[in-house]
Amino acid sequence: MSKKYNLSPTERLNYVQKGKVSPDAKVKIVKKFFLSFFLLLILVLVLIPYFGKYKKQKALEEEILNAQADILKYEQRGEELKTLVSYLDSEQAAEERARVNFGLQKEGETVVVIKRSVDGEEEASTQREVLEQEEVSCFVKWFKYFFK
Repeated sequence: MSKKYNLSPTERLNYVQKGKVSPDAKVKIVKKFFLSFFLLLILVLVLIPYFGKYKKQKALEEEILNAQADILKYEQRGEELKTLVSYLDSEQAAEERARVNFGLQKEGETVVVIKRSVDGEEEASTQREVLEQEEVSCFVKWFKYFFK
């Protein structure tokens, strides 16, 4: 081995005695450890404010997007209201309000009121009236109610 690597007998002895570390090597290891720790500490101290600023920036961007969506929604609502106002200011809307609210009519027109009835409501009311008129026991009324 000494021929292969050209080691002197003392170097060969140091090479073979791996477990022993010289005092200079211990100092070098401690210095490297503290230097690494110090550099890592500086890196952490630099990155902490960066991440805080990054979070604030993302929150602001999200708030801006929400505000833009609200603006778009309100602009659409404004357009709808402008359309409604223009309709309500028209002659047709005034005529319609006069007919519906006040029962007014134009010359030569007649007003006809048609009362609409819902078939289901009439049947239910007639059934109730028949049940109320009959003098029948409760059992028979319940039987008719469920099985008719």
